[in-house]
Amino acid sequence: MSDSTSFYNRYFLEKDKNILKNKFTLDYNDYEKLKIAEQYNKLYSNIYGVNKENNEVKENDKIFNLNMNGFLKKSGKAYVSIINDLTIFVNDPDKSYNKLGVIFTKDENLIYIGFAVVVLAFFMWLIDITS
Repeated sequence: MSDSTSFYNRYFLEKDKNILKNKFTLDYNDYEKLKIAEQYNKLYSNIYGVNKENNEVKENDKIFNLNMNGFLKKSGKAYVSIINDLTIFVNDPDKSYNKLGVIFTKDENLIYIGFAVVVLAFFMWLIDITS
């Protein structure tokens, strides 16, 4: 078997029939290698498909791709997460500005905080012009 062709070319199975193209016979080690290679290819293709689906879901879930209703739903969860992190920070004996900065910059919290500041400023402006 000092053939310069690859393993797959030597033992290529025809598509319609389960017979070998060349008249080689497979011994048990070659059969195991072929089955392991098939399992690896199947597993790799499954992982590739799942990763592609996850990337599409993650891309659709980004804040800039959301409509207003989705943004408001995600902002509620983000505000609860920020409040939980802040309560943990307040009760933590080792307080530092770095930990506080991590809370505000984690994930997309800055965008939600900025949105809350803009809404608060708008309502304060409404109160100011009506009084």
